[in-house]
Amino acid sequence: MAFTYHDDIPWTEHFVQYGFAVRRGLVSKTFCDTAVARIRERLNLGDLPLNEWTADNAPTLHQPFYEGGTQPDPVLEQVYDEPGVKAAITEMFGSEDRWDLQRNYYLFVKPFEPKGKAVITQRGHIDFAKPPAPPLYNGFAFQVALTDTEPFGGNLTVHPGGHITMQRSVLDDPMANKSGVVDIPLEEPWEFVANAGDVIFVHHLMPHSGNASHAAGRSPRVCLFCEAFSHQWQQAIDPADENLSPWERSQAHNGPIQTDPAVERIVAEHRRSYIRDLRAKEQSAAPASP
Repeated sequence: MAFTYHDDIPWTEHFVQYGFAVRRGLVSKTFCDTAVARIRERLNLGDLPLNEWTADNAPTLHQPFYEGGTQPDPVLEQVYDEPGVKAAITEMFGSEDRWDLQRNYYLFVKPFEPKGKAVITQRGHIDFAKPPAPPLYNGFAFQVALTDTEPFGGNLTVHPGGHITMQRSVLDDPMANKSGVVDIPLEEPWEFVANAGDVIFVHHLMPHSGNASHAAGRSPRVCLFCEAFSHQWQQAIDPADENLSPWERSQAHNGPIQTDPAVERIVAEHRRSYIRDLRAKEQSAAPASP
């Protein structure tokens, strides 16, 4: 049975229970319009209408902008200055000083695919392609829609409650995740169909997918996929603790957890290696000094 989003509970409670939450209109129209203009400039698309962005004239992008790894974009990074975004990060972490202020994000562009199909991917993945996947983590992700989308428009899909199932799985065998693709039973995927300014917050162990962009109105997906990390890695969780933040509570469904320090070290090194590779690629692509 298709999942129905629960608008009758607070958004942070939705995140705790289902591993994701949507905030409609959280980001201003001004920022979205400015960001899309910047993306048009970056991609040399001029005034080409959005429904004419196709796989033939616009790139499919998953372009990272990481502090310490790649140069940030001075326009796109201002998503973190949006009052709604800053307030939501504070509410999720439970305090204003817990966020480490890093501005790590991706630019996602998924133009209309003429040869695509209007289908939803049924098997999700998690963003830990190398084992071990961490049962506890140091943050969460959120995706900001910069344009309106339609069903089957290349949208993000998530599997409600999948963060609980995935955490149980990696607790049983941290090394089982060989490629990031999830091969255990999950709820049916739910598609994030958005208006510009809508934001979806996603748990680090939420199985999710991108999809083919083949909407009836040929709308592309243009969004920023962002991270919010705390200063410290979550090392232990006890659901009996009454002072847990919503982010912490979302990791406390499978009883008290004390993580193996080796998992944090290995995942952190994977992260450092990834950023080193980004930096090396950027430096090799830079024009030589005269």
